Amino acid sequence: MKKFLPLIAIGLALSACEKTEVINATCGDYNVEILMSEDGEKLNAVINGDSMTLDIAMSASGARYVGNLNDTVVTLWNKGQDWSLFFNDGEAIVCEVK
Repeated sequence: MKKFLPLIAIGLALSACEKTEVINATCGDYNVEILMSEDGEKLNAVINGDSMTLDIAMSASGARYVGNLNDTVVTLWNKGQDWSLFFNDGEAIVCEVK
């Protein structure tokens, strides 16, 4: 049993490092759940029950993630604690993080 204790301790330490934060937000009429990848290159989003993956994209300021949901280009933009949602080239929908 003693020889397994270091392995258990390493496993617990690694699982603690893998914790990711789920961000829940309301963006206009849309309920959005955001889960960022460990490396920050992708995020998974559930928008009103529809699940999608967005990839990081160029941004002059903040972090911008872009993906496709059916025939719609979805952009989630983040700067600090603020999030905005865009559909195609439409106006920004300001998100309220819960």
